[in-house]
Amino acid sequence: MRAPRLLAPLASATALASAATIGCSLRPWTPSVSVAYWAQGVPAARPTTLPSSAAAMSRWQLPAGNPWARYVKLTLLGSLDAFGADAALPDVSRLEVVASAEDAATHLADAGVPDDAAFVVDLRGAGSVTFGAKLSQRSPRAVAAIPTFNNWPADDELIPAEETLAAMLTDRPSPPTYGDPGRPVFLLDAWRLAYRYDEPDDVTYDNRYVLGPADLPDAAALRGQGLGKVIYVVEDLDETETEEDDLYGMALAWQSAGLQLYLVDLEFLRRLPAGRDWSAALEQHRYVVRPRETVFDDHGFWVRAHGGFGGIYARPSVIHGGHHGGGGFHGGGG
Repeated sequence: MRAPRLLAPLASATALASAATIGCSLRPWTPSVSVAYWAQGVPAARPTTLPSSAAAMSRWQLPAGNPWARYVKLTLLGSLDAFGADAALPDVSRLEVVASAEDAATHLADAGVPDDAAFVVDLRGAGSVTFGAKLSQRSPRAVAAIPTFNNWPADDELIPAEETLAAMLTDRPSPPTYGDPGRPVFLLDAWRLAYRYDEPDDVTYDNRYVLGPADLPDAAALRGQGLGKVIYVVEDLDETETEEDDLYGMALAWQSAGLQLYLVDLEFLRRLPAGRDWSAALEQHRYVVRPRETVFDDHGFWVRAHGGFGGIYARPSVIHGGHHGGGGFHGGGG
């Protein structure tokens, strides 16, 4: 396979008009949609010496027996052997969200990771990677960084999988020690559902994907580890009002089971005071999931997706740790 050609974000001027045509009940400004409007595109590439897929995977895999290990997806790292020893990958250190994520993770580590909370971090992929890696490295309490990235880089790809891949090679988490599962921090790529109102052309490899109910723990699994809260982290609350569409069903189920949900952004975490209880500040960000339509309720979405993300261009799934990977539509929501 040739080294993937990096794409600048597609122009999505039709997104709002399409959303209005579909119906005002849809919320186009969920995290993944807003990436199409981010001013900063894919950063310039730089030569990178690549480890083998096995070596890279070993850095992100959780210890055997860890209850969060079953949710780890290492699909992106599985693509490394197809690149060869060297490749040009994006210099993700140039991304503003990466710097903001590192700063937020540092303040969270200093303030203290709650004993009873799971984190779902839904940023541009490289930002999520940096957040999870830095938090696991700096937190006095054990943290389990759990990547959920379930697509594959390719020529003429729709979303830049290499950004997230480059970050996973740059940052390395500190895994929890044996006997301590760690506070789970699920790392999501906000690109995964981008351009949902656009129809890719026949030469574009549609490497978008969705997360399904099996990709994150249910309420019973969280409570079994003493966790009663889920903190959903996005880049900017000025742009994000709800959970992403593929998380809606899971968030509703968590809420129905009595878990407390919170919606915060990087700026909130960057303001956390070191060594002080911040539970009162968190309570101001309680989130209630309300009944709403999602993009999966729109028939046009399925038509534009040609029966599923990737269509005839989807690569065969890669199986690692019991999970299927690769490009194309996986799971579902709504």
